[in-house]
Amino acid sequence: MQIKEKIYNEINMMNIEELLIMYQHISLLKKSKQKIYQSQKRRTIPIEKILEMSSSSKNCWSENIVQERIDRV
Repeated sequence: MQIKEKIYNEINMMNIEELLIMYQHISLLKKSKQKIYQSQKRRTIPIEKILEMSSSSKNCWSENIVQERIDRV
């Protein structure tokens, strides 16, 4: 039996109180999934944009980062 069938069968046997709890859990899962997706979506920056932003810099940004983080090493 596949997992979807198992879940479906279990849900069909639940009473109304259990179904309400199940619905709350499903709602929380959906919210959590949306937050994860949004945070991942915000982090994704196309390489073209990064190159464009870094091309105008006269400094070596990698060296600057190393200097700023030297106390963490």
